Amino acid sequence: MALWRNIGGLSTIAPGATAFWEITYGGRDVGVVVCAPNILESSINIELAAIEQGVVARFTAGEGSPPIDYTVRIKNHGTFHLSYNLNVGDWQ
Repeated sequence: MALWRNIGGLSTIAPGATAFWEITYGGRDVGVVVCAPNILESSINIELAAIEQGVVARFTAGEGSPPIDYTVRIKNHGTFHLSYNLNVGDWQ
């Protein structure tokens, strides 16, 4: 398993908000991909949760298998804005 830390630019998420992320490996299907929020500032009693992890097969008009992308939603269960990006693990 490979673990990639600090993926994506700095994002700030509001209390109660949910953000959508899409991860691609150039359209390749790499099997299982998991994502988790990487909190970038000091905080106490704040929870960012990775929810609804998924995989999407995109439509193409050409031959061969469809391109694959991976998705995750990050929810802020806390009471204030928080900066984060992602940690991504895969089994390629």
